[in-house]
Amino acid sequence: MVKPNNQFIMKFIVIFSFTLCIIVLFYGCKDEELLIKKTPYNGNELRIDGYYYRQLPPDKYKVFFFYRNGVMIYHIYILTDLQQVEDKIPSIYEEIKDDKLSWGVFEISGNKIQYSSWSTSVGGGLPAFKSIGVIENDSTFRISNSGIDRDGNNFEANDLYHFRKFSPKPDSTNRFIP
Repeated sequence: MVKPNNQFIMKFIVIFSFTLCIIVLFYGCKDEELLIKKTPYNGNELRIDGYYYRQLPPDKYKVFFFYRNGVMIYHIYILTDLQQVEDKIPSIYEEIKDDKLSWGVFEISGNKIQYSSWSTSVGGGLPAFKSIGVIENDSTFRISNSGIDRDGNNFEANDLYHFRKFSPKPDSTNRFIP
């Protein structure tokens, strides 16, 4: 009977450990699925012929574009007023159109709105989150729970968004949401 030598055993352990680390690394890098499904929006609870915005002090605006196909784009603009935001939308869209963190899906049921997108990650794949709110009228909605994750953890919010008519809207076609 042949006894394995220590050098062979050490090589085996190193190769096995390395292979295991690679498998774990690649498995952990998969982005999560969005928490709601893409559903076409055929209602009139919210206007979609422009964008919704929320001012974040002192000089930032969070902007959402909603589309009939159920897709949304959102981005935070660091500018002093909405006219500057509108002037920058075409050029900023070129920067964010390939950024998965700027895309998501939304769903409206009665006066309820929810949307799901991806969040930043410090390791591994991008986690998905969901936000839930209430539609106050066709040009105003309020997000009350923001950042609900797959495990049900969430952050309370009181974020009010207002509508502003805008054309032409950026294209909703993207490589992240089929």
